Amino acid sequence: MENQPFDFSEPRRQSTVAIGIILIKFIRMTIRAFWPILLSLFIGGRAGSRFEDIIGFVLLGFAAINLGGSILTFFRFYFHLDKDAIVIDKGVLRRTKTNIPFERIQTINFKQNILHQLFNVVSVEIDTAGAKKSEISIDALKRDEAMALRDFILAEKAQIVPEEIEDQITEEEQITEKEILYLKPLDLIKVGISQNHLRSMALIFAFVFTTLNEITEDIAGLLSDQFAEYEDYVVNNVWFVFVLSTILVLILSFLFSLVNTILKYYELRLSIHKKGLKLVRGLLNREEITINRNKVQIISWSTNPIRKLFNMFTLKISQASSTEASLKSNIKVPGSYQAQINQIIATVFPEDRYQFEITYKMHHLLKIRLFLFLGILPTVLGLATYLGLGTDALYFLLILPVSWILISLYYGKRSYQLNPEFLKSNGGLFGRSHDLTQVHKVQAVRVKQSIYQRRKRIATVLLYTAAGHLTLPFIEIDRARALENFVLYRIQTDSREWM
Repeated sequence: MENQPFDFSEPRRQSTVAIGIILIKFIRMTIRAFWPILLSLFIGGRAGSRFEDIIGFVLLGFAAINLGGSILTFFRFYFHLDKDAIVIDKGVLRRTKTNIPFERIQTINFKQNILHQLFNVVSVEIDTAGAKKSEISIDALKRDEAMALRDFILAEKAQIVPEEIEDQITEEEQITEKEILYLKPLDLIKVGISQNHLRSMALIFAFVFTTLNEITEDIAGLLSDQFAEYEDYVVNNVWFVFVLSTILVLILSFLFSLVNTILKYYELRLSIHKKGLKLVRGLLNREEITINRNKVQIISWSTNPIRKLFNMFTLKISQASSTEASLKSNIKVPGSYQAQINQIIATVFPEDRYQFEITYKMHHLLKIRLFLFLGILPTVLGLATYLGLGTDALYFLLILPVSWILISLYYGKRSYQLNPEFLKSNGGLFGRSHDLTQVHKVQAVRVKQSIYQRRKRIATVLLYTAAGHLTLPFIEIDRARALENFVLYRIQTDSREWM
């Protein structure tokens, strides 16, 4: 390490900015764990008792504990490089020593929140094979120090595992990067408009009702008391109130989606280089994520009716991980166009056999089966309430045409395509979705049949990769067996590594 500007062989502390970073983490953990208690204390303070004094002592105690804990955590944290491994020594009451060999390291990513950006430091996250989350996290290092640490580790790893194509980006490689996607302000607005506003609405309602539930056990009574004086107006103008409430909820949901989009994807840049991809995104929390070409298992892209108007897709890149819950295994890139997706596919899966000659549809019994469970059965159960609801129960008959239309839309898009190199699964309801993987990266194939499927000689095929699985439902049993044998043959005869 004599030629390195930093000596990583000796135990080193983080930047002193880490004290503030750790303090913020402690405060967030405290609020997340005790916010119902704190909320109750604040609400109780209005009753005119000594709750205000209690609140003051509680907050003072939390502040002292958090400040002391952050300072002790900072001074008890050391890291250094020992031979062919990085070593982390940390802990206040209980000391732990983590030793990670260079060959196990998969990616080294940087993150920045507002405090990081203000002091030009980064949080370093080192991911290893089989880890559910970052196995090593350094809260704050000067950016040049962090980049020197990353470059040295990757250079040493390349010597240890020379046959592996390294996918990390070093200082020298950055000049060869080619930017293929940049979300401009107008693009961010388009992405925000095309987000799932129903999900945003659900999050808003969940937060509101969770908060109300902590304040009082009688939510209905509380709402009734608050709006008692408007009861007559609401009764006399019920449709106006309903329409106005719906519009307000939709506006709030849209604003929530837009703000969340801007915070998460602000100045998103996706760069391509000879060894993989690099993604930079975020406003308050800035992330720099390296996407390893060899580790990518599945590339997915989807659209909905609004995104289709903008010719946009949401791209998802799924990397190898021992668990689908890995923080960095699934990376979303909204606002992508088809030409950019094709570039990414050509970079990650550098093959010239992406074209498919035949598209295989699912068996028509899939459509009938879905209609039985999602159309006929709910309608029959709804009509069974006739004695209680009277003629209003006949409205359940509307389920039949609506469900048939939706199921027809889904079935019309459900298919798969196959050639010696790629497997592509297609689907969607109002929009379209596609999942693409290389056949040799499939790790296991399972053909399963229910009792009904056995009688009809059909099956469901599941293809497992290191980043999740693809499901092909309701395929003729002979074709399912042929698909299983073909994939297993390709796995056994292909000499390439799956990651």
